[in-house]
Amino acid sequence: MSVLSTVFPRVPLKQMDLAMLVFELDRETQRVMPVSSELITSAATMASYLHRNQARFVRGGLPRVPYIEHPLRVALRLIRWGVRDPFLVAAALLHDVVEDCADELIAMFGRPGDSPVQCLSRLYGPVLAGYVMRVTNPAEGDAVTGAEAYQTHVTELAWSGSAAVLIKASDLKDNAGSIRHQFGHGKDDRMLRMLGKYLPVVREVATALSTVSLPDQPGIVRAAAAADMHELAKNLDALAAEHDVART
Repeated sequence: MSVLSTVFPRVPLKQMDLAMLVFELDRETQRVMPVSSELITSAATMASYLHRNQARFVRGGLPRVPYIEHPLRVALRLIRWGVRDPFLVAAALLHDVVEDCADELIAMFGRPGDSPVQCLSRLYGPVLAGYVMRVTNPAEGDAVTGAEAYQTHVTELAWSGSAAVLIKASDLKDNAGSIRHQFGHGKDDRMLRMLGKYLPVVREVATALSTVSLPDQPGIVRAAAAADMHELAKNLDALAAEHDVART
């Protein structure tokens, strides 16, 4: 019998440490997708291993924390929005491994000649691999073309009708939503660049989620994600005005 949902309050994801995130993912998986717990646990374990030497780059005045906290929050946010597609949740856990850990992914789990997507497809199936590749950012060029490529990539994903946009929305909520808390800790120039990078794509994703239906996803999921994105866009607009950042 599960009593945690009534006895223990729903803690904001940003207030959870690594241990609590792990326990919460296990609890929620057992509660809403029990037959898929093995898949999700496997994806979480692989992501934890591949990201094991990485840390979040800045946490204000707080200590650096393991990077895996980010994909755990991205996955848990999907569940809180109402997502019940285990491949989408598992892909959220693995959403950064191609960008950040492709060489080790192939070295540890691949076969000769494998690409990252082939490796993920063989291990977890083409649906999960497809979700991961849809949210994988293009390789960065210089600062200008890299920003343009990123905006084009996210805009195309936002209007594609792919459920992978939910992973990107949760990723943006986690990354862009933390910008305000990072000012004043020696990284302000970087935070301003991130604000300029994220604001237009957050607006785009918010508008698309309010407009484009997603296959096999209940309307309540899209509405919850859209509400979070519109709230985030409003908060980023206010932050941009506060710091005199262009908002076009």
